[in-house]
Amino acid sequence: MRWLCAVVLALLLSPPGLAVAQEEPNLEFFYPVVTRRPVIERELELRTKYEKLGGNRAIETFGSIEYPVLPWWQIDLEIPVVVNDPSDGPSMAGFGDMELENKFLLYKSVEHRALVAGGLELTLPSGSRSRGLGGEFAVEPFLTAGIALGPFDLLASISYEWILNGPTPREQNLEWNIALGYPFSRWFTPFVELNSVTQTGGTRDDGNIIGKVQMYLTPGFNVSPLPGMTFRAGVQLPMTSARTFDFAVHGGLVWEF
Repeated sequence: MRWLCAVVLALLLSPPGLAVAQEEPNLEFFYPVVTRRPVIERELELRTKYEKLGGNRAIETFGSIEYPVLPWWQIDLEIPVVVNDPSDGPSMAGFGDMELENKFLLYKSVEHRALVAGGLELTLPSGSRSRGLGGEFAVEPFLTAGIALGPFDLLASISYEWILNGPTPREQNLEWNIALGYPFSRWFTPFVELNSVTQTGGTRDDGNIIGKVQMYLTPGFNVSPLPGMTFRAGVQLPMTSARTFDFAVHGGLVWEF
């Protein structure tokens, strides 16, 4: 999508230092399980995803560190361990493809409690392609935003991914997400997400999904047992016949430092 690339590049080339003054207070939002947050973060996270399609199962466990190089610039390194258990073959386990993300804060309004950020994620082919554990190189520009609407927090993100090589060369995916959360108390926040993925090109066509919109509904919650620590969980459920899984369970523990 050329329009998305043009918007992201234009925003990233604007002077980021103008987006936020260092003396302004931080703005925080809840943690969804799919939608990207616009917050510049300093944290460690361990999260997992269990996905099932027919008799096939997959478990991905991610360890990640997110670190602010500058008040408006964050880098994120994520290392996954993947377990694939297909119904028609042996199980495979090992390291998957690493992800390196740069996120830039583009707009901040303390008065309206609003943030806008954009960036670029790189997927590096560190997983074994022959064992079905990855082996893809991909680029994914994205935009994400958040705003407080009365007692609710609203988050949204959009991204476009190009897989440049690997098991599914030239595959392209457009993804957008919306998440709405209600801080019921200091330690508990229920939320719901609407997730959309459309494979717009490529050679893989699992279930004849190229060009079809996949929609998923994801209810979940945040629990904060200690200051600076948040557990998030959610179940992703398909709403359309076009799908790449029957359901997916997400969970993660975040530690801010």
